[in-house]
Amino acid sequence: MGDIINLDNFDGELPDALTETGAGGLLSSGYLRDAPAAAALDDHERPRFVLTSAKRGLEIERGDETDAIRPSRGYRMVGVATDKRLLVLVGDADGDGRLTLPYAEIEQVDGETGLSHGRCTVRRGNGAVWHVYCGKQGLLELTAYLSHATQAWVHVENTLDEATRTLVTAAERRDRGEYDAALTAVEAAGERLDEAVETAADFGAADGASALERRVRAVRKRHADALTDVRRSRARRAADAAETHWRDEAFEAAYEAYEDARAEYDAILATPEALLDEADAIRAESERLDSVVDALSQSPLRLAVEADNAAIAADDPAEAAAHWTDALEAYRAVLELDWGADERRFAGGPEKIRDRLRAVAENLVAARRTVATDAMEAGDWYADAGRPEVALEDYESAREAFESALEAARDCYPDAVDHLEAELDALTHRLKRARARAEGDGVDPDDRFDDRPEPDVDVGPSTDTLAPADAADLSDIERALDGTDTGLDPTAPGS
Repeated sequence: MGDIINLDNFDGELPDALTETGAGGLLSSGYLRDAPAAAALDDHERPRFVLTSAKRGLEIERGDETDAIRPSRGYRMVGVATDKRLLVLVGDADGDGRLTLPYAEIEQVDGETGLSHGRCTVRRGNGAVWHVYCGKQGLLELTAYLSHATQAWVHVENTLDEATRTLVTAAERRDRGEYDAALTAVEAAGERLDEAVETAADFGAADGASALERRVRAVRKRHADALTDVRRSRARRAADAAETHWRDEAFEAAYEAYEDARAEYDAILATPEALLDEADAIRAESERLDSVVDALSQSPLRLAVEADNAAIAADDPAEAAAHWTDALEAYRAVLELDWGADERRFAGGPEKIRDRLRAVAENLVAARRTVATDAMEAGDWYADAGRPEVALEDYESAREAFESALEAARDCYPDAVDHLEAELDALTHRLKRARARAEGDGVDPDDRFDDRPEPDVDVGPSTDTLAPADAADLSDIERALDGTDTGLDPTAPGS
């Protein structure tokens, strides 16, 4: 005789078959000798069915051989179908026997009844067959549960094996620096895990989280770790690329690369906290990245302002002209950033920059003209001193400076073009005179400069100063940079 107890239908405390020990008497069977059946369960393991047999116990077929495992007189066999395995405990006066069959190793479950008992037959993947004797009442429900549990566990374990192999592939590709391929592999493993999660949830729906769901969670954690590693590697690669672009002053490419890095960090931080290790460190990297991007957004304007200020501070006109040239190019670069975009990513209001750009252009032309007139005046002194060879050198320097000033004026300060052309004509006349004297051609010393054109010193850019624009104009632009840490290093955000 035996029993099948469906614990879903059992009210109150656990049945005696799970909690009692000891031998029976003349008219009753006992239970187990060493410990109650419930003591054999793992933490969080949930029993679903209890089956007992006082005489027949368990038979195991292996090929042509059959092993019969019977309980001793006064004891019984207690089987427990839990949420992860079939556990068979056989009471014996010399010490209880224990056999375990995980559901993932079961291929088929059948049930049959005799005159006085029922029998649950379980076929293992290795070919062995277990015949577990029990009661007749409830056998259909027991075998249905075992079949359902077997299908769920086998499907989940196969799926987890596939996902785990894919994670190994992802790790290998990550180690080779193939981050895109690694991400593809990790995402593929995630899709397989989603299937396992759904199957496990369906299996555990009746009584909440099951052992199968806990099994899936363990691999889900491994998947989350792998995904974090790959995305973190991709973020750092993108940040490295951004740094290279930044150093090359390819600011838009740098910004886009940092945005790619930011997207990776955002994806990592969207992971549930329970699955995310080093959350604080990753969050710190993300925040560091935000600071670096802020610095990048200021960088083009900062370069322009630094060149602008250097030009204003320069005492030498040639040095000032070099800085004005850098400032002009830098301000133009700022204007070209995000051209046509609805929202600007880089600091600097276009109208203020255009105003300052006009002032910088005027100052550039003025500085180059000052270089030219200084050289021309030096040439005049040497010409008057009877040293035409030296005068010729200064005039050539003046001509180069005037042509440079004219080039800038035609590009960005057209109001100065006529004046500079007149001054270049006057210089050309001086060059002819000096060259003639240097070559020994006769020139009346009293008439040598009588007919030379004189530059108009009352019009055009000022010759007295570099004429910087109103300081308030530059201050408005500089205010856009307030509060920015100029010492930020655009390296990997985790540094």
